[in-house]
Amino acid sequence: MKLVTFSVNGEKRLGAVKGDWKKWDFIVDLNKADPSVPADILSFIDACGELHGPVWEKAKKIVENAKTGYAMEKVKIHAPIMPRLLRDTIAFRGHIARTRAARGLPIAPEWDKLPAYYNGNHLNIIGSGDVPLIKFILEEGGKHARETQKLDYETEIAFIIGKGGKNVELKHAKEHLFGVTIFNDFSMRDLQLVAMGIGMGPAYGKDWCNAIGPCIVTMDEFGELESKKITTKVNGKERLSGTYLDLVFKNPFVKEGERALWEFEEAMEFISHSQEVYAGEVWGSGTVPGGCELERGAEAQFLRRGDVVEITVEGIGTLKNRIV
Repeated sequence: MKLVTFSVNGEKRLGAVKGDWKKWDFIVDLNKADPSVPADILSFIDACGELHGPVWEKAKKIVENAKTGYAMEKVKIHAPIMPRLLRDTIAFRGHIARTRAARGLPIAPEWDKLPAYYNGNHLNIIGSGDVPLIKFILEEGGKHARETQKLDYETEIAFIIGKGGKNVELKHAKEHLFGVTIFNDFSMRDLQLVAMGIGMGPAYGKDWCNAIGPCIVTMDEFGELESKKITTKVNGKERLSGTYLDLVFKNPFVKEGERALWEFEEAMEFISHSQEVYAGEVWGSGTVPGGCELERGAEAQFLRRGDVVEITVEGIGTLKNRIV
C-alpha cells in the first residue's frame, strides 16, 4: 500500500493511494470506508505494523475494491507520519568519506565499529511544501543574527518501524520494518559545523525542519531497495542520479574490502541491544552518497531562496520542497 496523511477540510486523515507511484489517481479514506480501520497512521501501525492481522486485511480489501475516492486536486497532502521518535543514521561510507575529505579529514575509525545515529526533532516535520530560509544567532562579540549561507539538502531513505522490540536478532530485524518513504534532512551547514565543534552533535543545524514524504510505501509493495533509482534535482537540474546499488557500492570513495554501509538490519540489531525500539519511529538512512552539496567541497552550490528541491525514489514518488 501507498499510505498518505491528507486533508480535505482541515481534518487530517489516513488515506491509501490508488494508481502508479509516478501518477496517483485518487485517495481512499480507509476509516471512512470501514470505521474499524484507524483514521491516523500511528494507530494504523500499532494495529498492523507487521503487515498482517484483521485490520491489515480489511485495509487491503478496501484498497483493492476501491473504484473512486478523493481526486488529487481536492486534497492537501501532509507529511505521511509525525513519528514517535526520529533517528538519523550516517550509514554510507561514500558519503562520510567525501564530506570528511572535503575538509581534509579521514573517516573516524569509530564509524566501522557501530551504526552511528542522532535523535532529530520529530516535531518539526513537514511534507512537500515550503522550507523557510531562517536566521540563527551566534555569540561573537555580542549576539548577532544572520541568515544561513550554506543551506543544504540531504537525500535519504526513511525507514518506518512497524514493530518494536529489544535485543532484536539480525535475522529477524527486517520483520520490524513497516515501510519506507523519502527523507530530506535539510541542514544549515554553517551553523551545523559550529555546533558539532562542541562535540554534542548537529542539533541547531538540523532540528528546525525535516521533510518526509510524499507517502509511506509498505514493504510488501516496495520490495528491495537495491534496484531502485534515486534522483535529486534542484530547479530541474540533476544533482544526483543512479540506482541505490550503484550509488552505494560502486562509489570511488569506497575501496575494495571496506564496509560500504550499515544495513537497516544491522542498525536494528545494534540499537535495540541497548534500548527498546518502538513502533512508529522513523529512521533516516543517512545521506545517500552524492546526495548533498557538502560532499562537493569548494564546488558546493548551496540552496538559496526560491530554489526548488525534488527527490525522487522509484516506487515511492517525489518529495518536493521550495526554499522561501
